[in-house]
Amino acid sequence: MNGAVTRPPSSLKDTIDANSGRFEFLKQTLTLGLAGIGGVAALFTDPSRVPADGLAKWMLVVAGAGLLVVVAFAIMGLSAYANLLTVTARDPSDPDGVTKYANGVRDHARVVIIGLSVALFFTATFAVNRLFASSNSPESAIAAAAGFVANETKLTTDRIHFAGMVADNDAYVVTFSVPTTGNDFTVRVAKKDGSVTQVAQQKKP
Repeated sequence: MNGAVTRPPSSLKDTIDANSGRFEFLKQTLTLGLAGIGGVAALFTDPSRVPADGLAKWMLVVAGAGLLVVVAFAIMGLSAYANLLTVTARDPSDPDGVTKYANGVRDHARVVIIGLSVALFFTATFAVNRLFASSNSPESAIAAAAGFVANETKLTTDRIHFAGMVADNDAYVVTFSVPTTGNDFTVRVAKKDGSVTQVAQQKKP
């Protein structure tokens, strides 16, 4: 014997205890990321909810990209954790394999933190931007036109379809189609105060 002390290999329980915090973190952020992606996707399923200004669109795009990074690296981190447990259970005396996957869990968790921070920052910025947006924004014009058409047709807003919008010098021109009648409603909403200034109804051939 040369007097050297040999460190016993880590047991599976020790590995689980040492990485349980990161495991729970990766699980929770995976769920959060998927929920966030679902929320962004739901926003884009209704054309009338899609922001009209480029800045707000880019905020959503960057926030969505951050959420994709969160989901992707959370999955990879959980995979590294599973590999870590497998290597530890099969051969706990293999320090290279244990260190490789332990570092993988740590590094993936760090990237998840960065992606989550980016997503939260741009989501919050988007929310503040929408909160202080002027009342005569394109989105509010669409909402005003939808309410007007729904009132005229005695239908709920989910039964009329947003067809498009263009902007001129002093008004937003919003078009909705009404499937029950086959008609199109074109509504002019003033940029100055958001009031409906003109309505035209066209019957489809």
